[in-house]
Amino acid sequence: MSKKMLYASLIGALTLTAVAATACSGGQSPGSQSQQQTQQQQQKQPEPVELHLYSLSGQNQEWFDNTYGKYLYEKFPHIKFKVHFPAQAPIADYIGAKGPLDIAFGSYTNYHTSLLDLNLQSDISDLIAKHKVDLNKFQPTTIELQRQLAKGGIYGLPAFIGTSGLYYNKDLFDKFAIPYPKEGITWDELYDLALKLTRKDGDVQYYGFANSTAGYLQVNQYSLDLVDPKTLKAGFETDSWKKIVQMLTRFMTIPGYDVTQATVGNFNTKGIVAMAADYSGCCGFTPGDGIKNWGVIKIPDFPDIRGVGPQSYPNYWFMSSISNNRETAFEVIKFIVSEEFQASLNARGLATSLNDSKLQAGYGKDLSKYNGQNVTALFPKHAKMSNITEYQAIAAGQLNTALTNIATKGVDINTALREAAEATNKKIEETKQMKK
Repeated sequence: MSKKMLYASLIGALTLTAVAATACSGGQSPGSQSQQQTQQQQQKQPEPVELHLYSLSGQNQEWFDNTYGKYLYEKFPHIKFKVHFPAQAPIADYIGAKGPLDIAFGSYTNYHTSLLDLNLQSDISDLIAKHKVDLNKFQPTTIELQRQLAKGGIYGLPAFIGTSGLYYNKDLFDKFAIPYPKEGITWDELYDLALKLTRKDGDVQYYGFANSTAGYLQVNQYSLDLVDPKTLKAGFETDSWKKIVQMLTRFMTIPGYDVTQATVGNFNTKGIVAMAADYSGCCGFTPGDGIKNWGVIKIPDFPDIRGVGPQSYPNYWFMSSISNNRETAFEVIKFIVSEEFQASLNARGLATSLNDSKLQAGYGKDLSKYNGQNVTALFPKHAKMSNITEYQAIAAGQLNTALTNIATKGVDINTALREAAEATNKKIEETKQMKK
């Protein structure tokens, strides 16, 4: 081949290579392709946004950062989270001062006074459908309650629920040579145990059982209403409520029983209470540091509704009606209820709202005191939700006072319930008048 022909062949080969390279890069040079990729990546980055959150159940910034914040900051680096707390300003004052709000989070017991009264509730059914969030993955009663509050809609999604369980101090059972309580125990059988364990030993008075009574009234296993949802008057002057009141006061009148000492708090700290029932527990508070050798089983049964535990005690993340960032806010809420974050929350002692037995079995795994414990007992089959009104706390408080009067003052049950109903109705009317 002549030099002239060889030169022509080389030129042709180089030309073909250049054409091929250009074709592979979409008709652009490598430099312009790299520049376009950089531009595309920049375009994909979400715009910075500021979200305002309000903690309905109190707490502070440190608690928020440890519970939610550090996970949210990593997941959503483009979002600046501004969290507001009641200690800074009650939500009514904050909203009255035209404070922005995208998400409010807290116990369902705060819904009426903190959201509904301020018209801050917002149905997120459209976003749930758009983002294909499966509501069947949650504990059914948490969604049931939302349907009730929103009259068929959904105002928020459950971040976690309160655990409920019958905790027992093994050391006290061993001290008095009494067998531990077993799963499936009834309230009557629990009473028999409490009788045996309420005794004085030397200078120390021990108590067989402590109950979070005010809490139980709100999550009772028969799903009884504290307030009639139609009349908005006390609903506990019924035979069904009498049955529950008699059961609860029976423990409070055991010889040697002192209602100021037989408390869940003293179970946790002093070790003078053999058994304690908690219904809205979270965060590893029960059992406390005063209990080293313990066990837990499900809340006792009523014989006629075997296997039905207390109602759930959900904590929700609600969308605000005044949010200008609904899509972004919902992305945050969706992350909070995701399997990924729920596993973390559950491991840290905030019980998952997901109806997932494997996940529930990992409850408290980051808290050493739960290692090897029967944590699945803390996730019973929940009773259906009773009707929740804004006067729930008023009624529960007055009914709890009635129980104390029966136990400590000898007031008969009919009189105590009548007086509690009258006091409840009076406070409800006063609350209504204050709103006018």
